[in-house]
Amino acid sequence: MKTAFITGVAGQDGYYLASSLLADGYEVHGTVLPGVPAPADLSGRISLHKMDLRAPALLGELVRTISPLEIYYLAAHHFSSQGDENAKGLAAPFLAVNVVAPNIILEQIKCKLPKTRFFYAASSHIFGAPESFPQTESATHRPNTPYAISKSAGVMLCRYYRETHGLHVSTGILYNHESPFRSADFVTTRIARAAALASIGKKEPVYFENLSAVVDWGAAKDYVAAMCLLLQQPCGGEYIISSGVPRTVLEFAEAAFKCVGLKPDGIILQEDHPAQASRVPYVGDSSKIRKLCGWVPATPFKEMVREMVTAQLALLRD
Repeated sequence: MKTAFITGVAGQDGYYLASSLLADGYEVHGTVLPGVPAPADLSGRISLHKMDLRAPALLGELVRTISPLEIYYLAAHHFSSQGDENAKGLAAPFLAVNVVAPNIILEQIKCKLPKTRFFYAASSHIFGAPESFPQTESATHRPNTPYAISKSAGVMLCRYYRETHGLHVSTGILYNHESPFRSADFVTTRIARAAALASIGKKEPVYFENLSAVVDWGAAKDYVAAMCLLLQQPCGGEYIISSGVPRTVLEFAEAAFKCVGLKPDGIILQEDHPAQASRVPYVGDSSKIRKLCGWVPATPFKEMVREMVTAQLALLRD
């Protein structure tokens, strides 16, 4: 039986990845923060290891004990769009989770587990204020937050182990990807919930910084499929994983409200002082991975949005 190890298995990507690997007959291990449960339908089906990756002293020993064939590093300290922690400039926790912990794992692979293959989840935010549109793997890294800086460093770390030590290491530069498991404070989930509430007569205004902001959205389950495909290739590399289709926040809102037969007018609103959008939006050119292993996003945009709205309706009924 093949064994896989997933850091951050309680997140949306971890859920879809663990489910897919279980269906393929893998034994699955995953890390979760102490006090954070795995999704209910994974309970008892995977081996959970409680660990705070900001203090990863025991991580190397755990990896050696499991000796997995595949490792998927999906854990990340803080999402780039949440809270004000990026603005504080405190890089230590970002670096611990996004760089130091992966480094510990890669050292174990180099020294003890030469057949193990490693995937690192990076972010389009490594490009900062992009200079090109759409972005390719060769786009210049211009990280402008602690989160983005640490993710850029993670990409470079993986490149070092791949090119210098010959390890099978792949990096996915992930663009926005959504699912019903997205946290409540994400833009997409807030819109889906507003649409669900409006459908039962609760039209509560929700304000956003910039309804004209352009986003490259895809479905999380499709991006997880790309991760799995990359670790089946003869060697590793760096790959953009994206839909390549630019859409605005308002377009997402219109699609969500259409699911319940409504329009977002008067509910999805622009703040009085909108945030200034990047001149060049985050839109990825994923032609490299498409040519390598035939990956294409399988979930239509409208279907992805409908799944999120349906999930919010179910929560309201509960």
